[in-house]
Amino acid sequence: MTHGPVLLIVPAPIPDQVRARLAESARTAAPGIDLTVTDGADRAVARAEDAEVIAAYEVPASLAAHTRRLRWIHAFTAGVDQFMTVPGIADGGVTLTRTVGAHGAMPEHVMALILAFARRLHVSIRNQAAHRWDRGSAIGDEVAGRTLGVLGLGQIGQALASRAAAFGMRVIGTQRSPRPLPFVDRVFAPDRLLEVLHEADYVVVLLPLTAETRGLLGEPELRAMKPSAVLINVARGAIVQEPALLAALRQGWIAGAGLDALEQEPLPPEHPLYEMERAIITPHVAGVAPAYFDRVIAVFCENLRRYVEGAPLLHVVDVVRGY
Repeated sequence: MTHGPVLLIVPAPIPDQVRARLAESARTAAPGIDLTVTDGADRAVARAEDAEVIAAYEVPASLAAHTRRLRWIHAFTAGVDQFMTVPGIADGGVTLTRTVGAHGAMPEHVMALILAFARRLHVSIRNQAAHRWDRGSAIGDEVAGRTLGVLGLGQIGQALASRAAAFGMRVIGTQRSPRPLPFVDRVFAPDRLLEVLHEADYVVVLLPLTAETRGLLGEPELRAMKPSAVLINVARGAIVQEPALLAALRQGWIAGAGLDALEQEPLPPEHPLYEMERAIITPHVAGVAPAYFDRVIAVFCENLRRYVEGAPLLHVVDVVRGY
C-alpha cells in the first residue's frame, strides 16, 4: 500500500525541540514515509493536495480546502469539536482520532483551583499586589467533607475523582451511561444535571463540546448551584453561557469561577472577567506540562504505526456523539 505524506501542523508556540522530537518519532514509527513538518497552516497548504494524513491541533479551512487525498486526521487534543467541519469528517470519508491519556496535569490543575478558592489564595494574591495585609478577607475553608460535582466522568474526570477523594472530598458526577466508578459516590445520567449542581460545592466541567453540551450551563443551571459554590471549566468555553456567568459572578449566584477555557481565546484585554475578584483565569493550560508533549507524540506515533501497517486505529472519534 502506497502512502502519501504525513503532514504535521504544529502551531508556532510549540517549542522547536518538541517539533523535532515529533518528526523523529514519526519517522521511527513509519520508516520511509514522506513527512512534512510545518509550524503553521500557510506553509502546509503547498503540500495539502498530496496529504493522506494530517496530525494537528486544528485544520484551518484554508488548509482543508486544498486536501484531495485525505484519509485520516489525528487530533493532538482530547476535544475534537474544532475538527467537525473539515470535509469528509461528518460523512465518514475521513477517519478522526484523538489524543487520550496526555492530559495528566489536568486533574492537578483542577485541584489547584479548588484549593485556591477554598484557601482564598486569589484574595491573598490581590491583597499582596495591593500591599495590603488583611487576615479577615484571607481566612479560607477546608475541602475535606465538601462535595465535588464532575460533569463528565470520563478518563480525566475519574482521575480527578481519585485526587479529590484523597483530600477527603465526596465526589458525584454525570456520565452518559452511568455505572459505579472508583472514588465516586454517585453517578448520575446527564438529564439529572440539576441534582448534581444543587449538591456540589465545586462543579467541574469536563464535557466535550457537542450540539448537546453547547450552552449547557446558563442562568437556570447557575442559579441551581449553591451561592457558596465554585464553577471550574477546563473543557470548552462555549459550554457555559458567558452572559449568564458574568451575571452569576456580579450578582453572587455563585461564589467564584476558575476558568481555563473561555468562549473567546485569547481573552481580550478589555474583557470584564479580568477585573472580577471572584474569578481565577488561566490561559487554556490545564492539561499542559513538560510530559504532555511526549504523551501526545507517543499516542500519535502509535496510531501512525498502525495506519502504515493497516491495523485498527486507537481512539477513533464517533462523529455522531462528537467524541
